[in-house]
Amino acid sequence: MVSRAQKNQNTLNSFLDNYFNAILAGGLILFLVASYIFFLAPKFQATQAAINADIAEQRDLEASSQQKLVNLKALAEIYQKIDPNDLQKFNSVLPNDYVPERLFGEIEEIISRGGWLLGTLSISKSADSATAASSNPRLGTISLGLSLSAVDYSGLKNLLKMLENNLRLFDVTSVSFSPSSNSASLVLTTYYYKPAP
Repeated sequence: MVSRAQKNQNTLNSFLDNYFNAILAGGLILFLVASYIFFLAPKFQATQAAINADIAEQRDLEASSQQKLVNLKALAEIYQKIDPNDLQKFNSVLPNDYVPERLFGEIEEIISRGGWLLGTLSISKSADSATAASSNPRLGTISLGLSLSAVDYSGLKNLLKMLENNLRLFDVTSVSFSPSSNSASLVLTTYYYKPAP
């Protein structure tokens, strides 16, 4: 006689024989769905978000580049309309290179216009380390030391005003005045554009 446990075992075996393919397919589908939900979907969403962020960044970069191009074209048009005489004046304010002879001539002209006597004049190009504090690495500095005679207090004030109103940019670093000998010493700084490397 067949026991109840054997009968149940036979029924289970028969059931598995009949529906094995369906159970296997269902388990496989369930495994794939769970893999997608827990592993693939989050990675896919993260990748899609990264791609969308990259696309947005590229669009912003393109828009920024387009705006820069428009601005450069507008500047080029404005530059073309500038009178060459005005450009020459601008180059006098901040020349393209350090030319000591030209600078000597400019200082001598200012001094002779005021009627003073130039005693000594020293012109020295500052070292690159001295201009490191400047925000523009292409901006060079020149230091000028000069001594004058036949100058009184009123003449010194006029000289400082002439330097201030001069087309070339001058910074007065120090002033020393001796009223007893009618002499003065000045240290000036002026600037120029260094040639591009």
